[in-house]
Amino acid sequence: MNVPRPFRLLFGPERWQALRHPPATPPIAQAAAALDRLCLQWRTDRSIPLDETSHNWHLIRARNVQTRAVSLLVQYRRTGDRGFRDAALDYVRDMAGWEYWSWIRWREHNPAPDAIFDLSYGENALTLALVQDALAAELDEAEQTLILDTARRRALQPYLACNGTPGRESWYYRSPNCNWNTVCNGGAGMLALALGDRCPESAAVLPLVEDGIRHYFEFLDEDGAWPEGIGYWGYGHRYGYFYLLSREAVDGRPHPLLERPGSRNTLRFPLLFSPNGTACGFGDSNAFFPLPFHLLAARRYGLGDVADELERRFADILADDPERMNRTGPWPGLAELLLTAAPPPPSPLTGSVPATDREAVSAASPAGAVAWPAVAIQRGLDWCTLADAWPQPRLYASVRGGHTDAPHVHQDLTSMMVVAGRERLLENVNETEYSDSTFSPRRFELYETSAGSKNMLFVNGLGYPREGRLVTTRVAGQGWEGVLLDGTAAQKVGADVVFCGRAVLLLDRQALLVLDRVVLAQPGYAEVRWHSFARVQSRVATAAVVGKAETLHMAFAANWPAGLSRSSGLPTQPGRMPDTVLRWMARHRHTDILLATLIAPRRPLRLAVAPDGGWIAARGPGFAVRLHTSGSGLNLGDA
Repeated sequence: MNVPRPFRLLFGPERWQALRHPPATPPIAQAAAALDRLCLQWRTDRSIPLDETSHNWHLIRARNVQTRAVSLLVQYRRTGDRGFRDAALDYVRDMAGWEYWSWIRWREHNPAPDAIFDLSYGENALTLALVQDALAAELDEAEQTLILDTARRRALQPYLACNGTPGRESWYYRSPNCNWNTVCNGGAGMLALALGDRCPESAAVLPLVEDGIRHYFEFLDEDGAWPEGIGYWGYGHRYGYFYLLSREAVDGRPHPLLERPGSRNTLRFPLLFSPNGTACGFGDSNAFFPLPFHLLAARRYGLGDVADELERRFADILADDPERMNRTGPWPGLAELLLTAAPPPPSPLTGSVPATDREAVSAASPAGAVAWPAVAIQRGLDWCTLADAWPQPRLYASVRGGHTDAPHVHQDLTSMMVVAGRERLLENVNETEYSDSTFSPRRFELYETSAGSKNMLFVNGLGYPREGRLVTTRVAGQGWEGVLLDGTAAQKVGADVVFCGRAVLLLDRQALLVLDRVVLAQPGYAEVRWHSFARVQSRVATAAVVGKAETLHMAFAANWPAGLSRSSGLPTQPGRMPDTVLRWMARHRHTDILLATLIAPRRPLRLAVAPDGGWIAARGPGFAVRLHTSGSGLNLGDA
């Protein structure tokens, strides 16, 4: 490996050099103006407001510093003002002086730099890598010593201490399904690439990074679905793609991990679970915010549909509030977007500019029609989506199939969320912040992680257990298509269940029909719960969920007498508004209960279920469907 040149990592020299001449589009002008304002503040005021009682505040500090240092470097290249460059290095000096990089070791009063290599170390390592990459050609001896000594003592040597001894690696090192893998391995790998032979530890770090990170990318099935959910997809994949795209740039050849179908197709996964920018994933961190690495990766593969949708979302955010690009994470979204929008470099593999690459984020070029299916089951994960149209559905649902063998999961099997336009009106309640309880053995007693906060069927007061696996299949008939989730095996824990399952159907792309059936060996109770933070109006067997601009109408039916009641959620954090809970409940114990819910943006709705559960009839504006069921499950067909 040669002595490092500047700009050799993923953004490349052409993009850095083109910052002086950004594309003349409204979104880029908005991003540039916002970065101007922020960098003027950050070059003179390095104070970072932090709540030191909060969970992992050292990690929040690291992200703020990464945002500021990278933003200042981009501003330096845009303006030529060395004050921004010097301010970025001041933040590196701050990092070098921190006694603790790890919140975990801070709470243990253990300041040894090599006592751990955790998320904070990974994020700080990436910050050092990007500073080194941007300034490699102009650092004086003292500045290079600052970066090199900090990188060795606080990052690469701790990484080797924690992961360099076979059989004694950190728990995350080869984890196939946890963001810690790519954040820690990817951050260390980026720093080793940036420093090259200037740092004696680089040669030892890179093979370890390659071995650890491959387990993460090899875990991705063909669809690239991610079990930690869309929020942690953005976090883990950002660091993973930063490293792999940089490795390709340094080596001048494709990286085998990026040649895998899952590495390509995973770029659609978070878009499928965030219709119109509205997050509808499952587990912790149900939030998705488009990040520039995603656009770079889409261009690498020539995925025009993904690039178009990301550009549309970037344009919407920048038109509304450009500084959101930095507040979500926080990471240097504005700076990275300006780098991404600069004219693309020639491909190191072909020497030419890819025809599919975009030179700018353009609000004038909305995403075209996307041939994503109305109903989809993500292979390897079995999360499901139903939508009336793509890329901007008016009616959408996500459904939680699959299993719970992954970090950050909730007790949410078979649960679902429903979006009308841009509003998530029926939703699983999620945590708003982490506490010590969040990752303790009692995690699932918290309201936000428990079944009690999810849109699902309850049998004798119990939702599906946390641990379990569903059998998920596609079903379709005349005017309807959807998914069937058989949770019998999972629900048998704690109950004498013969059958327990849910079908979620899209009716002529106008409405959703949700069928929940439970067959018991002994009579028992059953109810379906729906949660919302919107305004809820309810009557005997109908309801309306009224958002700011959209409304969902609901109709309920059952094969036995049932009633609709309301209650409130029990949020953990003080001051948080409780959710409204609609409870559709069989009034008496029975051995075979079928509860139906019809959901549509327009009314009137008509829903009926046969007393024996043998047929279901649903009617409303633009649809009229009649189905029959057979056997003791949800064997659906046209009536």
